[in-house]
Amino acid sequence: MIDMYALFVIFLSLPIIHSSTTNLPSRELRLKHGGQVLKSLERLLNFFESDVNNLNVDGLYGLRIAQGQLESLNQIFNSAVNQTVRITDKNHYIESLYIQIERIANRSSNQLKIKSPEYLKRFQLLTNKPFRIDYDIRQINPKYYETDSRTAEFDEEESDECFAQLLGSNDRLNTTQCSITSSCWSLVTSTLTKDYRLTHQLLWFLTAKMLGCIDHRNLSKIANQNLKYLEERFCTNIYYDAQTNFELNDNQDLFLEQILLCSIIGYEQFLRLDWLQTILSWQHMNYGCFSDDSNLISKRHLLVEQQMLNGCLSHKSGLASGVLAVYARGYLQYSTK
Repeated sequence: MIDMYALFVIFLSLPIIHSSTTNLPSRELRLKHGGQVLKSLERLLNFFESDVNNLNVDGLYGLRIAQGQLESLNQIFNSAVNQTVRITDKNHYIESLYIQIERIANRSSNQLKIKSPEYLKRFQLLTNKPFRIDYDIRQINPKYYETDSRTAEFDEEESDECFAQLLGSNDRLNTTQCSITSSCWSLVTSTLTKDYRLTHQLLWFLTAKMLGCIDHRNLSKIANQNLKYLEERFCTNIYYDAQTNFELNDNQDLFLEQILLCSIIGYEQFLRLDWLQTILSWQHMNYGCFSDDSNLISKRHLLVEQQMLNGCLSHKSGLASGVLAVYARGYLQYSTK
């Protein structure tokens, strides 16, 4: 096993261009649609609570991402330095959604310990608490868009093994967190990738950051510069892929994953209003969940989807909960602007 941090420090670092310019709609539209997505999220959570026994690990992870966004938004509203906020959550609505996710997660974990103990154990660090990560407003950089042919070839088991190495939860003896084999390092840093292979590369590095595999070590400034470069390269390509995906309605599950992973770290270009309105149109009118776009079954790459009541899908609905929460956070945290 190779210490991931040592590799990260020597990884090629390129200049990073930062921007604090927001790409969000007007304040009036942010307030209107921010409240709308919270209501949609509530409907989705009510569905999860009604069928918690069929929620799988991947769906639970999506809920933990949503919970982290709600926690951040609640802290923004209640911050002592945020005295000029013109809207308040006096009824503690956001907090109540946060508590509801905690209740669902606890019940789901108890069931998963029985139904999928090994898979849960492998990813428990990602499902046992809210997923929080730095939100740094930035923009995609078109110069990082890879125009050459890119591969979507993706092996779910191979990806899971690389995550397990990072989490220190694989089956090898003397495994520690923040270590990785050279083959996994090649996988997560390779260029010219797309679709789930690309989003899982980004997710791997976000997980590494969340675990503290970078920030708490010496020379973290160099490592974080490299991480910024990777995030920028990944999210630039993900954005253009998502745009094509949206125009063709090619794969809704992938589209949700593309939006979620880049928006939670501050790429607000992903929080487009036209994308939100389309996503809301996918939510089941009666059940509040997200089901399969049946003409795309053959295009599904993930092996870890779980069907729930009424044809609803666990992974897709979990992703949607995170997307709705980050839209709420992105739209409502700028209520004074």
